[in-house]
Amino acid sequence: MKSVRLGLLGMAAILICSTLSGCWSSSPVEDLNLETGVAMDVAELSPQEEQIKQKGGDYPRKELITGTFQFIIPEQSGGSDRSSSQKKKFFNIQETGDSIFEIIREISLRTNRPPIGFHLKTVIISSSLLRKIPLYELLDFFLGDNDIRPSVQLLISTDKASDALQEIIPGQIPAYVLKDIFVSRKRNARLAKPVALAKVIGPMRAKSSFILPNVITGEKGLKLAGAGVIKGKTQTYGGFLNESEVEGLMWMRGELSGGTLKGVDPKTKKNMVYEIKKVRSSIKAIVQGGDISFRVRMTSEGRLSENFSLNEDLGSNRLLGKQESIFQEKVNSLAEQSVAKMHELRTDVGGFGEALRIQHPQVWHKVKADWDNTFSTIPVQVSTDIHIEDYGASKIRAD
Repeated sequence: MKSVRLGLLGMAAILICSTLSGCWSSSPVEDLNLETGVAMDVAELSPQEEQIKQKGGDYPRKELITGTFQFIIPEQSGGSDRSSSQKKKFFNIQETGDSIFEIIREISLRTNRPPIGFHLKTVIISSSLLRKIPLYELLDFFLGDNDIRPSVQLLISTDKASDALQEIIPGQIPAYVLKDIFVSRKRNARLAKPVALAKVIGPMRAKSSFILPNVITGEKGLKLAGAGVIKGKTQTYGGFLNESEVEGLMWMRGELSGGTLKGVDPKTKKNMVYEIKKVRSSIKAIVQGGDISFRVRMTSEGRLSENFSLNEDLGSNRLLGKQESIFQEKVNSLAEQSVAKMHELRTDVGGFGEALRIQHPQVWHKVKADWDNTFSTIPVQVSTDIHIEDYGASKIRAD
């Protein structure tokens, strides 16, 4: 009996070791095209695609979408060349068609390695394309493919989306750079919250409006700046929020991880900079008869990081109250700008509908069918309470 048990334990150990050794059906990384980024633009055939088409390399399709697919160039084993860090580590392939899945399969005819989506990090869609094709159609393949992770980052671009996948920093992969920039949200209050693929499923099904962070490109670089609005009913591009409007929106939604707030002393005309440590926000829906309104209350703790007045007593309660009041007015102004823009675009991307749904479900049931248009006429009051906790380690004062 003992020998039988030992035999069974031995077989179990062999099975466990064999499963830990790796997937038997896996392929070497050198034999795969690891996809890291995808950009989608309004159809525009590249010179290479034009040549292929003229020589008979065409198939039945509508030219609606030009996809730019970024792939990693596998590292070569051996050697320790110092210049390897400066070598290009990716390549891009463009293909045009009307089906993302078909476009990817068409790429397989132009490379000896099949595209694999396990390592996809970033998807960028141009606002021009989103004016023509709803977001749910463009994302249908990505949401249904088992190879693609739901953590893939979504971005919008008011420029050509494919430009964001060009080399920015020598030796680095643009799709990874774009995803990693969001680490800087703790340093900058004007950066919108990142949006993963999994996070858009709910708003799309609920036909709710939401925003996607926007990337702008220049001749020698890029910047995450502002946000694009996706309209709830149509799931198409509905307009643009600039950096200040995004900053006000992040304050109202309480989604700031840090950053700074700049104010101007009306007496000295000098700048003051407040470093944000913590932000909280609450939205109260008020229903009186048939009238709806909202009250947004924001609170924050932080420190005064810059103050250009030399002779002021930073420990004075009077001065402290004055500085806090200046910053409070600044936040209120930013929030009011954001509300005005939402009203102008006839979209609620601030969570006001959600607050009404939770606090007054019966009222929400009556207005939810055309909420974006209804919200555009509803008044919103904002108030801010800022507490400056400290002024830093030391300050220079004039004698």
